[in-house]
Amino acid sequence: MRPSAHRIQVPRGALSSKTTRTSDRPCPRQFSYRHPRQILAAHQGSLRPQLPFLYPSGQHLSNGQLQRLFSISVNHKKFIKETAKLSVRYSILIFLLTSCFSVASLGILSEQQERAFPSPHEWSLITRVRFRRGKWWQVPENNEEEGFPNWARVYSELEYALNRLEHPNKDGAGLMELEEGGILVPGVGKAGFDVSAKSEEWRQGYYEVLMDMAGAAERLDGWVTEKWRRNVWAPEFIESATNPRPKAVLPGMPEPPDEEHRVPAAEAPETFYLKIITSKGFTTYQRLSAALGYADWLSFKKLPDSAEEMYRWALDIAIAGLPTPEPSTVINRETGILSFTAPKEAITSNVVYAATNLATFLAEQRRVASALPIFISVLRARLGADEARILTTEQRKDSSLIGTLVSLLAEPDYPPVPPSGDEPLLRKETDRCEEAALKNYIGEILFATASSSPTQRQQGLSWVRDAVSTSKLAQSLDSIRTKDDLRKKCEQCEEVGLEAWGKIMTYLAAEAREKRDKAKSGGLTGLVWKVKGTKGLDEEVENLEGEEEGVTMRLNKLRSKMMKEEYEDLDRKFARTFVF
Repeated sequence: MRPSAHRIQVPRGALSSKTTRTSDRPCPRQFSYRHPRQILAAHQGSLRPQLPFLYPSGQHLSNGQLQRLFSISVNHKKFIKETAKLSVRYSILIFLLTSCFSVASLGILSEQQERAFPSPHEWSLITRVRFRRGKWWQVPENNEEEGFPNWARVYSELEYALNRLEHPNKDGAGLMELEEGGILVPGVGKAGFDVSAKSEEWRQGYYEVLMDMAGAAERLDGWVTEKWRRNVWAPEFIESATNPRPKAVLPGMPEPPDEEHRVPAAEAPETFYLKIITSKGFTTYQRLSAALGYADWLSFKKLPDSAEEMYRWALDIAIAGLPTPEPSTVINRETGILSFTAPKEAITSNVVYAATNLATFLAEQRRVASALPIFISVLRARLGADEARILTTEQRKDSSLIGTLVSLLAEPDYPPVPPSGDEPLLRKETDRCEEAALKNYIGEILFATASSSPTQRQQGLSWVRDAVSTSKLAQSLDSIRTKDDLRKKCEQCEEVGLEAWGKIMTYLAAEAREKRDKAKSGGLTGLVWKVKGTKGLDEEVENLEGEEEGVTMRLNKLRSKMMKEEYEDLDRKFARTFVF
């Protein structure tokens, strides 16, 4: 049984709230109502602890408290000093290491450029660096931003090197003006120096600078810049008489300057070509190359008369270097045809080179009657020249550790200067592609001028077939197979020959089909062929179409191979940091 609970009686007065208060202000606690100063001065034996964080808000700290708040201990000061010393020490160490690494990287790059593009040792360091940079920027893969050569940059680098080479107080010491104040060229001014007092290496380097500047000037023809040469603008962005509505500049590129502030981005190319031609001290080949380069430029600018004059001037330069007092026994100046009775030792490579370029220009101008005899005489001279001796002895390199270190630290030798070209012509294995090109030219001209002569057509076709066979055979030679540039050149010769061969077969097959269709169409001619029979015509068409298909397959196979090699070469180049 659950016991009964008794209710507790609470007095009513204890639960009733007080109606009166002693004060509306709260009474502070006994240990926190004093002023902080009084607390600090309080008796040490206070009953309650003196806690500053329990002070009423709104009070301020004293100066002594602030000093103690921001005071630093001795150990803390020592730690800060040691940390500062270590920070400065490691900062200097990192700066020195990065500086040494940058200098070493620059030195390695400069050494690689020197080995790829050798410069004469007698030049000053600044000139050599500018020369190497001008060569280096001509490689498309080295221009990471554009992907193609920045010819304005190339021209600027080479111009700086050229100014130092022609300065009498710098690298041009000993450079003399020609007699009677030099040669004055209309529209160009004074051109040419007497560089015969300089060494062969100096002259070769000077020649390369001028030729590279001429090439850069050709590509900058019509481009303009401002006074400070900070930007260049292409001709399509410049308003002129030939371009009344120029294109808008690309985003981020400044507007072209006004006409009075425009400056040509480069001098005329003939300035540099004529400087080589008119200078004294260059070899015959160097002057001949400059003359042919200027002639090609004039031909590109659609100035055939001036171009032909320059081609003949180049031929005169080559004839002047013949080792015979009677050049007429070797070549005819007017026609450019080499004499078939000329002795082998009297024909030079310069004469053959100049005559070939003249014949090519005449063929481009549709003057095939004048070009064909030159091609035939040049090919006869090449085939009749003495065979060149192949030197099998090669300089062995020291592959030991010491030899490798010495080769890396030693300055590389400057390559030997190319021959002057006045030596007797020799038949080399590397010139087989030149022979194939000549055969191809002869075959195309013979077939194009054959009209309705089947004999001449067959001769032209035979020449083209022989050209393809020669270029194919040349690719199997060791002297060509081991060198990519020569092998690719022979592949291009084979491609041109196959293309010409295919076009000839297409023309012959179409002509044969037309003849067969006419024979089967009826009429008097059809009656005659019905009596004779059209089986021979069908076989001829089938043979020609089969040969055409075979040539097309060979051409497509060769082009796919060349394209694959080109893509692999590009991948290999762009995978490297620098390409030389």
